Formats: sequence, structure tokens, C-alpha cells
Amino acid sequence: MPDPVRSSPDPIRLARIQRRFSEFATEYAALPLYSTVCRHVAHDDETASLLLAARPGQARPVLWLAALHHLVLRNPDLPAARWYPSVTGAASVATGDPWPDVRLTVLDHVDELTRLIATHGTQTNEVNRAVYVAVGLAAATVDSGDVPLAIVELGASAGLLLGVDQYAVELSSPTGSALLGDGGSAVRCSGEDRSGVGALLTAAGAALPAVRGRVGVDLEPVDLASVDEVRWLEACLWPEVPGRIERFRAAADLLRPDPPTVLRGDMVDRLTDAVTLARTDAGGGAHVVVLSSWAMTYLPAPRRRDLAAVLDELAGTVSHLSWLTAEPRGCVPGLDEPEVALEGNTVLGLQRWRHGHALPPTVLGTCHPHGAWIDASLPPSPS
Repeated sequence: MPDPVRSSPDPIRLARIQRRFSEFATEYAALPLYSTVCRHVAHDDETASLLLAARPGQARPVLWLAALHHLVLRNPDLPAARWYPSVTGAASVATGDPWPDVRLTVLDHVDELTRLIATHGTQTNEVNRAVYVAVGLAAATVDSGDVPLAIVELGASAGLLLGVDQYAVELSSPTGSALLGDGGSAVRCSGEDRSGVGALLTAAGAALPAVRGRVGVDLEPVDLASVDEVRWLEACLWPEVPGRIERFRAAADLLRPDPPTVLRGDMVDRLTDAVTLARTDAGGGAHVVVLSSWAMTYLPAPRRRDLAAVLDELAGTVSHLSWLTAEPRGCVPGLDEPEVALEGNTVLGLQRWRHGHALPPTVLGTCHPHGAWIDASLPPSPS
């Protein structure tokens, strides 16, 4: 029986999909491989129609690109593989026009790619987000002294950001640099410090606390022991961004022997379970920081409010509770965000409860969604 997706594609949906490929090519013109491929797919019905198999809400160019990336990572001898730094190494990538090899590979593996697109969603564990996570954790805990720290991450994937205290996080500014985390770590994260928040943290005697409890929540947790699951997570990374793949692999290798716990389920429904488990590991008196990084953007507005309500309720039983968010503007209830356009469109927010009392919500600043830079300040001291 012919595949209905390929034999009679919906022309309206297909046109919408191809428009998204064209928009992606324009927005990310600095990525030679991905922008070139997307520009061609935008005018190629055969290759674009694969995305018609995507689940609701997933028909985006990044899913199509991830499926192809997964294919060449698993089969490095395919024609398209020679265009991927993640396969060949940056020094050995082919030059010229990748489209003939890419199109040939896609059309030769339509069934496999369609199956991947139909059964998977995009997931990322961008390890360099540790730049703003580390700053946010140091800022959130500046008033809690030696209280043990427990992190709960929402939308954690494999939980790589839960290992932030085991990474070397460098903040660089014209006046110098600041280091958070483990300076001897094989996982190196770095970002431009546009506001000098690193120096402010140093002056305040703040540091990235040792994490005693770490638990994540995800609809589809990634098992670091599963080669194929980790490969999919890696495939969702963009291979042309220097350091991303190498950093991801280093973090996965570091955490694999003792991986963080990631609970399967909805981030609102499982939040209380995750906090309870993290406190079991860190101690009942631990400072609990609930973290989300580009995760709440996938929740409908009512569920975001439900999440805020769960945190309000938890504040009655957790003496030190903080909610650290790095989300697009308008995603986090309670934050008084700037109305002007934001570079990077990522707002770093902090909401705190101390002994059941809610402190005023604070916008720490803004940051690049992948941690390339941060422009933030410290929160006001609790009165």
C-alpha cells in the first residue's frame, strides 16, 4: 500500500512547511550546511514532504534536520555524511555544494527518515546553557549560606544541565574572567559576560554551590546508557556550531557512570515528586532550586499558571525555594519583563520563597539561548 504522506501530500500543509524551511535558511544564513539544505528543501516537494509525517506541533525544519543528522551519525559512509563536522571532524568537512549528496541520501532513505520524523520530537541538552544556569544558581543561593543545594530541572532530557557544578564555566569580560564550577573539568563552558556579573559574584563571595540532590522531569527522558537515545539527542544539536558536539559528548561521558535521575512525565504533574526525591538526596533542609531552560515555552498558558501554583504550595513546606527560569519573554507567570525587543529573546528570571514568604520576582537579565553571552545582575538581598 502506498504511503499517503508521500503519494498525495496536502498541498496547503506542504506549502506551510516549505515556507518554514525558507525562513530557517534566512534566519540562520551563517550556518553554511543547514541554511543551504533548507533553502533547497523549501523548493523541493519530495524532500520537504517527509515532514508531513511529524506529530502535531513537531513539523519544524529542526526535526527534519535532526532526522538526517541521526542518519549520518549512524551511517558515516553515506554521501551526505562528508558534509557534517560531527562525523568527519571540522578539518575534514567537504567543500562546495552539499545539496546533491544530501538529496541523494534523503531519497535513498525515505522510509527510515519518515519513521524517525513520525516517532520523534526535537530534544536538546545544550550543555553551554550551563553559563547562565551557573550564574542563576549562584545568584539564587547568595543568601542561603552553607545550606545544601538540590536542583530540579523541568524538561531535562538526559539531565546534563543537572551536572552544572561538575563543569568548568568561564565568564569572560573586558576586565577579566570569572570561573564557576570545577576548573579542572573536561567539560568546558564559556560565555561573554556583558554586565560584569562574574565580578559581582566574586565580590559578593558567591560561588556555584555543590549540588547534593539533582532530579529532572521530562516527557521522554534520555538514558545515557542507551547509544541510540544519546545519538538522537546529539542529532538535535546543530553540527556547524563550534564546540557543541564535543561539549555534549564530554558531558555525557562525565555523567554516564552516575547519571542524574530524570522522572518520566509532565513537568507540572511530577514537580512535587521531583522536589521530594531531590530533598531526600540533599536533606530536608536543602535549598531547592527549580530550573527551566526553554521548556515552559512548550506549555500552554494555563499549565504555566498551574506550575506557578504548585510552586506556591511547595513553598509552604520548603524553607528555601527558588524558581530559576531562562525562557522566551511572556512564558513565566509573575515576571515583570521588559516590553522592548530582546536580543536572544531569553529572559533570566528568579522567583524566591523564604520560610513560606514570597520575595518580589526579579528579572536578572537576558542571555543568549545557548549561553554564548549573558547580561545579568544580582538580585536584591532579601529584607
